[in-house]
Amino acid sequence: MYALTSVACAIWLVQTCVEANANGDLLSWSNIIFALCLTIVTVYCAVNAVRGWVVTDKHAHNETSSESSVDES
Repeated sequence: MYALTSVACAIWLVQTCVEANANGDLLSWSNIIFALCLTIVTVYCAVNAVRGWVVTDKHAHNETSSESSVDES
């Protein structure tokens, strides 16, 4: 879910910047603050998605290792 949210926010950020640039108000305070918020949410979600994958991979690796050690006994 974090990965999906991160991708959606990144797309939203790009779309917002392109539209604001076309309108000529890319550097207005409201657009700067909105872009900063979207950037923070995008990075936060991406980091949590990667952390979730790493923990899941370690957990799966530990289960596989413990199963193979039981089989060897």
